[in-house]
Parts: sequence; C-alpha cells; structure tokens
Amino acid sequence: MPFLDFLVDLSPWWWVAAAFVIGAAEMVTGTAVLIWIALAALVMAVLHALMPGLSGELQITLFAALSVGLTFAGRWAVQRYGDGAASHDTLNQRSNHLIGRTAIVLDFHAASHSGAVTIEGMRWRAEWTAGANAEVGGTVRVRAAEGMILKVEPV
Repeated sequence: MPFLDFLVDLSPWWWVAAAFVIGAAEMVTGTAVLIWIALAALVMAVLHALMPGLSGELQITLFAALSVGLTFAGRWAVQRYGDGAASHDTLNQRSNHLIGRTAIVLDFHAASHSGAVTIEGMRWRAEWTAGANAEVGGTVRVRAAEGMILKVEPV
C-alpha cells in the first residue's frame, strides 16, 4: 500500500504526539477505553525508534493489534483489580481511616455513653456501647465511624 509509505520516514515523535492527542481525548471523554489506544501509540513510538525501517503497513497493523490487545488486557486488569472507586473508599472521610485504631479517653459521660477521645493529638467525639464503662486516660478501640462521631469500645 503505497499511501502508507510516508509512515516510514516519519519520526517516532509523531507516535508520541498521537498518544498525547488520544490521551487528551480520553481525559475529555473519561471512557477508560482510549487510554489503552494511547498506550499502544506510545509502544509504537518505542518500536519505531528501535526499528526505524518498519513499513507503513506493518506500523498500522502493529498499532491496531496493540490497541486491541492492550484494550482487552486493560479491561481485564480493571475488572480483576478494580478501578479505585470501591464502595469502601475512605478518601476525604478521615474518621473511617481511624477504624481499628486505639484512642485515649479524654472525657466520658456514663449516662449518655458519650464523650471524647484523642488520636494523634486530634480530639474526636465518641460514643460507647450501652453498658460500657471508661476512665479518663484509659484506652479504647475505634470500631466504627458515623460522620464525625467515633463508635468506640474498651480495650
């Protein structure tokens, strides 16, 4: 195919530029599909730099095969390992990061089973389970968090 012969003489930087354009399109669309095609273009840039005599037909064929292969591999990896948007994501939920940690009791009101604890120098409102008792200066463990209130139990 003589119309693809121009690819032989092009610099590998054109594949890098194509990768950035496709990557920008991925950022606009947010489909998580174009990222694999952009990665295929980057791989083609490396291949073209290592083997500058690749014919235009071979470059397009390799790019298509890499695009399909990386798309399937990427989709499989996202399904297997997740995309980071888990339901238990605790980003911007500092109190959820504290579950399982120990805290020092600053204040305890037996009538309401509530008080305050400190973790890493930060004061938190806390609630104990009914019937639990705590002493100021004692240690408790965070078992859950509801908003900014920690649910604690004696250690």
